[in-house]
Amino acid sequence: MSNLSDLLPAGAGAKSATFTASGTLATGTTVALQSDGTVTAISGSGPGTGTSTTFQSVANADTIASVFDTSNNKVVIVYRDGGNSSYGTAVVGTVSGTSISFGTPVVFETSAVGMTTASFDSTSNKVVIAYRDDVNSNYGTAIVGTVSGTSISFGTAVVFESATTNYIACSYSPANNKTIISYRDGGNSNYGTSIVGTVSGTSISFGSAAVFEFAHAAYMSSTFDTSQNVVIIVYADIGNSFYGTAVVGTVSGTSISFGTPAVFLSATTPFPKITFDSSNNKPVIAYYDTASSNAGKARVATVSGTSISFGTAATFSTSADQVGITFDSSTNNIHIAYADATASPANVGKVVIGTVSGTSLSFGTPITFTDASIGNTSLTFDNSNNKTVISYSYGGTSIGTSSVFFELDTNSADFVGITDEAIADTATGSVVVEGGVITNSSLISKYASGGSAAVFESATVDVQVAVYDSSAQKTIIAYADAGNTNYGTVAVGTVSGTSISFGTPVVFNSANTSYIYGAYDANAGKIVLGYQDGGNSNYGTAIVGTVSGTSITFGSATVFTTGDADSGAVVYDSAAQKVAILFKDGANLNSGTGIVGTVSGTSISFGSKTAWKVGATYSIGGAYDSNAGKIVASYRDGTNANYGTAVVGTISGTSISFGSPVVYNNNGATYGSGITYDANSQKIVIAYRDGGSSDGGFGIVGTVSGTSISFGTATVFESGTTPTDISIAYDSTATSVVIVYRDVDNGSYGTAIVGSVDGTSISFGAKAAYAEVSTLYDRVVYDANANKSVVYYRDTTNSDYGTANVLTISQDLTVGSTYYVQNDGSLSTTSSSVTAGKALSSTTLLLKG
Repeated sequence: MSNLSDLLPAGAGAKSATFTASGTLATGTTVALQSDGTVTAISGSGPGTGTSTTFQSVANADTIASVFDTSNNKVVIVYRDGGNSSYGTAVVGTVSGTSISFGTPVVFETSAVGMTTASFDSTSNKVVIAYRDDVNSNYGTAIVGTVSGTSISFGTAVVFESATTNYIACSYSPANNKTIISYRDGGNSNYGTSIVGTVSGTSISFGSAAVFEFAHAAYMSSTFDTSQNVVIIVYADIGNSFYGTAVVGTVSGTSISFGTPAVFLSATTPFPKITFDSSNNKPVIAYYDTASSNAGKARVATVSGTSISFGTAATFSTSADQVGITFDSSTNNIHIAYADATASPANVGKVVIGTVSGTSLSFGTPITFTDASIGNTSLTFDNSNNKTVISYSYGGTSIGTSSVFFELDTNSADFVGITDEAIADTATGSVVVEGGVITNSSLISKYASGGSAAVFESATVDVQVAVYDSSAQKTIIAYADAGNTNYGTVAVGTVSGTSISFGTPVVFNSANTSYIYGAYDANAGKIVLGYQDGGNSNYGTAIVGTVSGTSITFGSATVFTTGDADSGAVVYDSAAQKVAILFKDGANLNSGTGIVGTVSGTSISFGSKTAWKVGATYSIGGAYDSNAGKIVASYRDGTNANYGTAVVGTISGTSISFGSPVVYNNNGATYGSGITYDANSQKIVIAYRDGGSSDGGFGIVGTVSGTSISFGTATVFESGTTPTDISIAYDSTATSVVIVYRDVDNGSYGTAIVGSVDGTSISFGAKAAYAEVSTLYDRVVYDANANKSVVYYRDTTNSDYGTANVLTISQDLTVGSTYYVQNDGSLSTTSSSVTAGKALSSTTLLLKG
């Protein structure tokens, strides 16, 4: 088949326009048109929250409910106004950017109310509010609201239950054009009950009530499953020890019938909340587990007919209250807001992102949206702005407040084209626009695939460090050879295409050798290895190696510290033409320490040690920022909750000095970090496992300025648990970083993922197993001669042999496929509301084609 580009008329690719840039734009950047006529890079920031806005400023806004009116693109908040005789009140909110503003509150019931709830009828474009009318014998009552601009008006209230009504929940069935109200019926033994309502104009009428729980029921919440066309109600079954329970209801006409209730938590479960994930077609239940010290938990449910089953619970907080939940249809993630009882001060408002996979959930890092205690939490998703609105009572006076939460705040909807050249800030340049063809696939997410595995050591190995020798154009792997008494050993690898071969391994230390680290000294044309010498009291030792052909020779070893050096890195500073060894100094309280080495021939000499911190320092890594002319050390700070931390070092002569350490991850203990310098973006990139965020894998971008470093927002590259043996390298051919790791959630396969840096952010393509075998000690290095990244590892499925694999980074366009602008400005075949164009060949894209 010929490429579609063959059918284009001559000059079709020239359709472009000249624009003035707002900000510096690289070639191949997706750009958005701004109101002043300039173009700026499409980008997104987040997750985060905007400024909190008060909707009731007197006191005591409670029983808060919220709903999104998709016809008017407005948020409607319903509440009992304690500052106005507890009248039933509603207010209309408008989201703009990351903030929300409100119209004037409107009273819908001029008497005290309780148990307010709401849903949106998308057929009649009306808001339905259900509540307990405290002045009318606590009867269950409903009223229809019509939004106009920033206000709302109401029809006549209608009683749906002439008895005391509590714990009311409300949801809408688009399949039946009906509203389902669920409640505890005080006139019928407090049974759990539901009734179907039909909106007509500004009124609502009801069919007959139906019992879903023939026992005392409380704390109802409901949602509608659009894949099964059923309503799901969650509640506490007081007749069964307050157990958390769910039931499936089927609407027919103005009636509803139910399947058998199913327990999702065999413990007291106050105020469970439920939403529907329309991407995975799964209901998700959030609650706090009283049997586990009120831990905040959630679980995925599966509906089959009139039955419901549940996946394993996932914890999002060790102690939570006031839980609310909604579904973000733009990212296909769950948002849960709650009061964090473990925080200081207690019960501050936090929100967390949950991702459904099958019947499981995983969570990101919680974000604080208010620093005061909260209550009455309610969430709704604004799908016109792709923002979640969190409404709650704030502080000791329970003032009614809302915050806007966003996973990504983006200008992608204003996409106008792709730059055809680099354009400096305020300068003019060419942008390919609709109908034009661009030959630039750099915006497509990249992925890595592995070639054939090659064994470099037929014995058990502890792979330690991989280094590229740019003079010899070889990669070397240094390791402890368990088949030879753990002697320190090196093998030289030669890459050819997608294969790699090795010379005979060479021993550099005839004793137990551990914690090997290394770098290439480009000035001396030598490999420098640092290690802990078990044959000499575990002293920190260094040695110089010379690669020749497929072999390597070594000079004499030199001790750089008379103590343990069981964590470290060697970094080459091209400006100073020196190496720095960064290590944990067992001779000085395990302090993070640096020392400068000067290579001369096959020997190395050292200056004086300098500690950048005193006390336990772990998982030390290092990289050289050639733009800033500085060394950056990353480490786990054992004296500060094991937080991920970085520090900038400056070499002067044979000494090194350090700036102040900067924490890049304060969510919890930081493990297995890798660090590299991205020469394209001129940024430092750190990959790590976050013990405070479900042990997921994260990448973060650092910017060196003077003797300090600052960081952008961390991005998840592995949402599963405990990715281990993380290593990272910069691939200059792909102008991206490559992260390799052991994917514990996927057979412990050796896995690779490609990250692209944009400003202070990083985005990732799809992960892929470079070898479907269980691996350990994964290490990656870039071979600039072969234009390939090489990964070394221990193959646990092949007698723990030392093994290597050559990675190929790909990003080809698929001919005929439509590509979409993603929120961060990248292009993908993942559908979004913004179409970029159609691929004419593996490298050309017809914009809006």
